[in-house]
Amino acid sequence: MINREDLLAGTRPEVGSRILVTEKETFEGYQVMDYKGVVWGISMRAKDFVQDTMMGCKNVTGGELTSYTELSDEVRQRAWDRMVSSARRIGANAIINFRFEITPVMYGTGGTAEVIAYGNAVVIEPIRNYVPMGGLGNILAEFVDHYCGGEGINDATPSKKRVKESPKAEITKVGDITYAVCPECKLKFKVTKDENGKTRVMGLADVDLDEDGLQIYCSRCGVKFTIPELE
Repeated sequence: MINREDLLAGTRPEVGSRILVTEKETFEGYQVMDYKGVVWGISMRAKDFVQDTMMGCKNVTGGELTSYTELSDEVRQRAWDRMVSSARRIGANAIINFRFEITPVMYGTGGTAEVIAYGNAVVIEPIRNYVPMGGLGNILAEFVDHYCGGEGINDATPSKKRVKESPKAEITKVGDITYAVCPECKLKFKVTKDENGKTRVMGLADVDLDEDGLQIYCSRCGVKFTIPELE
């Protein structure tokens, strides 16, 4: 028998000595094991008077302000490096919710630019036998359904598909918004009803058409669970 989940499974590589950075809340295929706190890196650079004068001529002749471009790139890179170094010092191997914040600070007739790179430092580990979501997961799932039909390839006679019943999510409301709560890691997913009255999860499709109801994979822990029908 070909197990659909076994075909889709794939453990991501270990992070190692790297510091992974994302503007999202998690990395696909990884789970957050520990939160180390907010880390940041700050860099502030002042304008060079001579370069400022030369760049002012560009307002007449036109063209890229190369000195400003290089300065902007350098100040961002320094802020980034300091943020990453800060995360490494406290034992993190990843940064989530990453952001850049740029603030001009004026002093007299001159000025400086303050750049802050910040995010949440965390420790992540690969999810064992992770099942991909989105386009890749759908393509692999369709391949199995179309070419294998969920039946044993080497069997002389077709066998009935074996369907495991997924755990059900808890439905909760926060204000006017309804959420389905992952039974494993408690991550919340926004749920609504479509024009036909069917329960749907915002941005996600049913990942198991063989099982009754709507099933999704948790983007944090990778557990497949069923979304109960909304009343």
